[in-house]
Amino acid sequence: MRIQPKYLLFVSDAIIPLLGLFVWNWSLYFILLFYLLDLVAREVLTHFKTREIYRAQGLKNTQKWQRKGLLSGMLFLFVVAAIHVAVWWMQPNINFSNEIVAFWKYEELGIQQGYILFPLIIYAAYAQYRMSFLMPGKGKTVVMDSLWKQHFIALGLILAGAALAAIIGSFVSIPDEVAVCTIVVAAGTYCLTLEKK
Repeated sequence: MRIQPKYLLFVSDAIIPLLGLFVWNWSLYFILLFYLLDLVAREVLTHFKTREIYRAQGLKNTQKWQRKGLLSGMLFLFVVAAIHVAVWWMQPNINFSNEIVAFWKYEELGIQQGYILFPLIIYAAYAQYRMSFLMPGKGKTVVMDSLWKQHFIALGLILAGAALAAIIGSFVSIPDEVAVCTIVVAAGTYCLTLEKK
């Protein structure tokens, strides 16, 4: 029985946050920083995919790509801001700059994770791009508008989730375990049901 790639992707996307939470004692914000690194990689890869669509389909006019890229960049900044507001509502005493430095310098097995995790995320994202987009030749068939629509839906869902977390977190205390498991399940559900490979 062959396991579908989307299930392998779901497991691989869930492993680091769950290990971080239950084995390495990462905080919620540490795990969100991991997801933000992944989100940066996805943002960049959407441009790589668009470039491949233009190359494979012989498209020339890049104005639509530039408009979508600008809109995506602004939406991405809103997402980052919303995530930080949500964390601040849940943990008002958090010092973001200290947490970012601690995340980068966090050592497991004597090596600061920033030097391993960042290249690992880039490599994993690029490998997925090669296997699921370049090798099957999707650049010839994928419509650029649908690619960006899917990307905007993902950013919109993250923005809505951050807003919901901020609202709930302002009324009740959400344990990190509940928040992280909710994020992992939501990301996995999106990966399995909505995201087109």
